[in-house]
Amino acid sequence: MPVLLTVMPVRENSFMTPYESALSKKLSQAIELSSSLTKWANATGNDFPPEESILQALIQHIQFANRQFEEQWQRYWELCEKRRQLAHESEDGIKPINERLWDDIGYQFKGGTVANDLIKILYLKIHRLQLPVFPANRRKPVLYKDLRLHEDSYALLGQYFSWLLDLLQIVDFIPVNPSYCLKEFREQARQFNVLTQEVTQEAEILRTIQLTQSHLYKQLNQVMNTVRGRLLTYKRDTKRVMK
Repeated sequence: MPVLLTVMPVRENSFMTPYESALSKKLSQAIELSSSLTKWANATGNDFPPEESILQALIQHIQFANRQFEEQWQRYWELCEKRRQLAHESEDGIKPINERLWDDIGYQFKGGTVANDLIKILYLKIHRLQLPVFPANRRKPVLYKDLRLHEDSYALLGQYFSWLLDLLQIVDFIPVNPSYCLKEFREQARQFNVLTQEVTQEAEILRTIQLTQSHLYKQLNQVMNTVRGRLLTYKRDTKRVMK
């Protein structure tokens, strides 16, 4: 006997994008189609066709993948939010620290040497680096180029900041403000870079899950067409018997 399938709860249609609504509708149609095929097989006394088990397996895989995507999306968002705050959403963020350091650098050093010129270049790169907004949405496809731009931008920020601190150590830079020191900043840069590596891995997992979803829905379309053909056969056979 086939396993009874139920529709997963979804948000009201008014809060769903066309993309999300289309996927939800497709899954509901597949479940209804599976139920209809089961009823017709029982009514005609035929064995359950192979399409039935394939359809039910696909529905279950899609429901599982959808839950995975929601959970992964949430995890990715939480880590991105943590990293965003470490980057520029607090006084101790990398970008604000970069500005404070530059005030001290300008006070102590002048241009004209390779190290000092590189320090200025790195300061400007951090200062001007645009950090894209969160690139993922549960209700539309996650575009790989958006994920890469997002992750590469934060990776560059951590890289530039680490190089800046390395150069400041080489030139024996001493911050004017005694409340912070380069050693603390280096540890902060290390933690930021480790977090960025973790977030990038989570982004790849999110993208992989979505690719799986897309592949499963394509398979679902094919199987649903086959099941509709099977139902037409049942209906024709039933009409012949009734004549």
